[in-house]
Amino acid sequence: MTLRERKKLQRDFFEAAGPNTAAFRALIDTIPDACFYMKDLNCRIMALNKRNCEVCNIKNELDVVGMRSDEVFTPADAESFMELDLEVQRTRKPALNRVETHPADKSPGFTIASVYPVKNRFGDIIGTMRLYRVFTSHDNMPEWHGRMKAVVAYIQEHYAEEISLDELAKLTGSSVSQFKRIFTKTLEMSPGRYIVNTRINAARKLLETTDKLVSDIAQEVGFYDQSHMTRAFKTIRSTTPGEYRRKHRSITANNSSAPKRKS
Repeated sequence: MTLRERKKLQRDFFEAAGPNTAAFRALIDTIPDACFYMKDLNCRIMALNKRNCEVCNIKNELDVVGMRSDEVFTPADAESFMELDLEVQRTRKPALNRVETHPADKSPGFTIASVYPVKNRFGDIIGTMRLYRVFTSHDNMPEWHGRMKAVVAYIQEHYAEEISLDELAKLTGSSVSQFKRIFTKTLEMSPGRYIVNTRINAARKLLETTDKLVSDIAQEVGFYDQSHMTRAFKTIRSTTPGEYRRKHRSITANNSSAPKRKS
C-alpha cells in the first residue's frame, strides 16, 4: 500500500467516524502516558497517537495505517492485541478496564485497557478504539483499582498454585461475597475467570515457545490435568491447546523469512 493509499484510507475512516474525530485524537495526546489507537472492522490500524507509536516502536503512524496487528507484531502479541477489538465488534458493547499482560514494548508489566466501538452517523459500527496505559509495577495501579491491586499481583505470582477465594478476600480485608462483587465490578470478570485466564496465557506462551507435552504444561500452569486445561482452552480461546500450538507454529514458520517490526 502506497503512502497516498494509506492517507486516503485513514481520511475515509475519519470522515465516516465523524467531524469530532480529529479533536478527540488531539485531546488524547494531552493525557500523560495514554496510548490510543483506532481500527476498522477488519482490525486494520487507522490511527495511533504519539505515545502508542513510542511504545510500539513505530516511527510514524502512517507507516502502519492499513495494516493489522499480525502484520506488525509477533503472532502471540498480535492475537492478544486483537482479542478485545473482536469482542467489542461481536458484542457491540465497550470492554472497560481490562488488565492484560502483553505490553507492546515487552516490559515486564501489564496494561489496563478500555475498548469502545466506533460508529458512523447512522449508528453502524465501523471499527474500534482503544485507550490503555502501561504499568511496570502493580504498586502503580491507578487508585480506582483500590484493594484489587494486591489481589491481581498475588494471582500473577501464584497462578500455578491452588488459590482460594478466602486467601484473596483476606488480601482486601473483606468477606468473600464482598470481595467477589468488588473484583467482578472492577475487572469485569469473576476472580475464578481471571485466574483461569492467567493460567491460559501462561500456557499459551509455553505452547508457542517450547516442545513440552500438553499434559506437563497443564500441571505447570496450575490446571488439574490435561483435560481440565483443554476444556478451559476451548471455552476461552475456542480451540484446543494442540490446535493452538499447530496454528502458531505454522504462522511462525510462514513468517520466519519476513522481517518483523520490533515492538
